[in-house]
Amino acid sequence: MIKAMRIGVPKEIKNHEHRVALTPAGAVLLISAGHQVVVQSKAGADSGFSDAAYEQAGALVVPDAHQAWSQDLVVKVKEPQLSEYIFLRPELTLFTYLHLAAFPELAGELLVKKVCAIGYETVQTDAGVLPLLKPMSEVAGRVAVQMGVYFLQKENGSAFPGKGCLPAGIGGAPPMHAVIVGAGNVGMNAADAAAGLGARVTLLETNESRIRQLQRETHENITVVHFSHDGFYALLPTCDLLVGATLIPGKHAAQLLNRSDLRLMQPGSVFVDVSIDQGGISETSRATSYDDPVYVEEGVIHCCLPNLPAAVPQTSTSALTEATLPYIQTVAAHGVAGVLRDFPALARGINTLAGEIINPAVASTLAGKIQGTAEKTTSL
Repeated sequence: MIKAMRIGVPKEIKNHEHRVALTPAGAVLLISAGHQVVVQSKAGADSGFSDAAYEQAGALVVPDAHQAWSQDLVVKVKEPQLSEYIFLRPELTLFTYLHLAAFPELAGELLVKKVCAIGYETVQTDAGVLPLLKPMSEVAGRVAVQMGVYFLQKENGSAFPGKGCLPAGIGGAPPMHAVIVGAGNVGMNAADAAAGLGARVTLLETNESRIRQLQRETHENITVVHFSHDGFYALLPTCDLLVGATLIPGKHAAQLLNRSDLRLMQPGSVFVDVSIDQGGISETSRATSYDDPVYVEEGVIHCCLPNLPAAVPQTSTSALTEATLPYIQTVAAHGVAGVLRDFPALARGINTLAGEIINPAVASTLAGKIQGTAEKTTSL
């Protein structure tokens, strides 16, 4: 055990990021263990948690980001933004979603500043489970379908009218055809949401045992098939909503589509690339924001929001804290050295430490992409 730790919770500043990394209830548990929790004012407001609620929990509410960042351990939701780089320093432990495969410049900054940076998305059990990615993946899959259905409307609040189809169809009109690539947490929740709305769903997966299991258990509107490039491309002409939901932990998402492939889809179709956090599955994918959520390439409406769960912050924040709190407690109680020694699942989440890249998958993905820094991999 180490001495009590000072834990900072800054207000998120990524575009329309309404979540917060810790609920007042989570603060209570950390404070009861002897740690100090410092929360930036208004950090929890959009998630339904007032400054008064944090104060009642025993946290210290501070007026500016600098004070929240000036703690031993900083817990966040999203990766540090450019204006937050000034807060990075050698004695800092940062625990947040990092997705460094998509942000080599941030990785370089973490190395130069010798930050111990732990990525929620790379914490991994011996069985390969990603416990801190799971809750937000479940939310993202469902929100992806909500977004897709909205932008399929002819009147959708953007400059790009959709095809104008209803998910369930009606009368002689056929239901929407949703094609979902990847049957992990994102893909399964997207498939369930789309099927629940009455859409016809084709779910693509590569793992044969997983396919057989899903074929027995999924909704009658969902057809689970083995992914092949030819089979995937054959589905595109009838696809109204395409959801990219692939993941290789720590690595760039598999590139499955190029510009010419998109021309197979009908104008006004919608592509929601949830994999944009890891770079996206298409040559045409680029991150969007809630201020400007969609763009069109080859007639297809692209929605590539890297923080889809921010649309439903009350649900997302509660689910995120429930998942992350035991791991935050472990870091606070045992320190980084203790994590490396005794907690392998959490140790796998360490991306950078003392100027080195610790996670092998992240190191492999970023090899040659970071200028002016040493790139060393330490296997755990």
